[in-house]
Parts: sequence; C-alpha cells; structure tokens
Amino acid sequence: MSQMEIARATVANCISLETTQQFDVALHDAVVTSAPRMADLRAAVCQCVASLKNANVGPVQMILAIKACALDSAIRYRPPHDKYPASNLETLMDQIVKWSIGEYYKNDS
Repeated sequence: MSQMEIARATVANCISLETTQQFDVALHDAVVTSAPRMADLRAAVCQCVASLKNANVGPVQMILAIKACALDSAIRYRPPHDKYPASNLETLMDQIVKWSIGEYYKNDS
C-alpha cells in the first residue's frame, strides 16, 4: 500500500464526511472569493487536524492525510453548475501544511 493510499485511509477513518465537506467548500471557495475565505479554509484545516490528532495520528501521517484530503477535494466537491471548477490547491498546499503543523503542535508547548 502506497503512502498516499495509507493517507487516504487515515482521512476516511479519522475525519468525518461533514468535516471533509467543510474542507472541500472552503478550499474551493478560497479561489473564488480570495482573502475573506482564507479564514474559513484555515478553520476547516484546523478541524481536520484536530480530528486526526484526537485519533492519535502522528505528525508525519497527519501531514500526508491532510495532503490527501486536499488532493481528493476536487473529486468530492464540485460546485453546482460548474463544469470546470477552479482550484488553487497548488498555490494553497504549502499554506495548508503550515497551518496543519501549527495546529497539530499548538498545545504541546
């Protein structure tokens, strides 16, 4: 099983469908409305990380799971009446990972 398959299984086992849907909407809305939606995206990322941390997922697997969640977002979420939804995932992935690491370790100091 590849690292990405393990990461996707971790997402499926540790993050609720409702939480991934919030992540999907926030990620794809960020490209449409820019800065105001970044706070929503960050909140959605932090909620996913909290789910993973509560499931005792380690930091490396957490990062891989968040990346898998983001990559699969385009598959799970398609805005209504949008044949070719825009995505700025490549641009946002580094920021998503930074937020994830910060959230994962925020109470460990």
